[in-house]
Amino acid sequence: MPEIKVTPLGAGQDVGRSCILVSIGGKNIMLDCGMHMGYNDDRRFPDFSYITQNGRLTDFLDCVIISHFHLDHCGALPYMSEMVGYDGPIYMTHPTKAICPILLEDFRKITVDKKGETNFFTSQMIKDCMKKVIPLNLHQTVQVDDELEIKAYYAGHVLGAAMVHIKVGSESVVYTGDYNMTPDRHLGAAWIDKCRPDILISESTYATTIRDSKRCRERDFLKKVHETIERGGKGENEPKGPNLLLHWADGESKSLLQAFHNVDQPEDSKNLCTEKHV
Repeated sequence: MPEIKVTPLGAGQDVGRSCILVSIGGKNIMLDCGMHMGYNDDRRFPDFSYITQNGRLTDFLDCVIISHFHLDHCGALPYMSEMVGYDGPIYMTHPTKAICPILLEDFRKITVDKKGETNFFTSQMIKDCMKKVIPLNLHQTVQVDDELEIKAYYAGHVLGAAMVHIKVGSESVVYTGDYNMTPDRHLGAAWIDKCRPDILISESTYATTIRDSKRCRERDFLKKVHETIERGGKGENEPKGPNLLLHWADGESKSLLQAFHNVDQPEDSKNLCTEKHV
């Protein structure tokens, strides 16, 4: 039986620069191409030298698949394609393709324009990189070539996040990236066809974390909001200034706003999910 080889080029034992090289049936697939936010040098990028130390990556990769738009999963994509060199297909869902360049440009401005760092991609490189992207529809089987096929499934987590089922002949791999099995106010639970892959590669950052229910966390949060309003908008230990709420500017903020909106709504309308996997 031919072997399936899995090589982490990043995020093997830490959080950030997610990048997995899978060799299956003579095909080489790169799964995610993220950046490590804790470094300010070349360590922020995956170790592409493992693939080749000389020349471009195009001759060594059959395709690249991006699971979602968070920078720890897509942040090194323009560096890989435009600076290291890759001209092959890059697959991601339509929402990921729409949001990914916005986050990449925002991070480029912070890194280059404000911090003055070098050895980083340009705005034009982001645009050139995105021209190589082939959008995926969920549940759509895509033939990358005569032997390699991929199929994306709904992963929850953020808008456009996907898991992917990769098949070459009778061998297969499922890659998840981040996923969420608990429906949110605007995101559904991850879903995939019943299958028996030879290997499952899964995000495991919070694998051992047991969290309170979403309802309990929202209740505790809204209680603190009410207490702050009763103090006139002042922080508990900041009597001279307003209380600021800092939060991620992606899908989580939408859930937060919906929690505010639904405070006085009937119970049966508080857990509506507006994004479905079909």
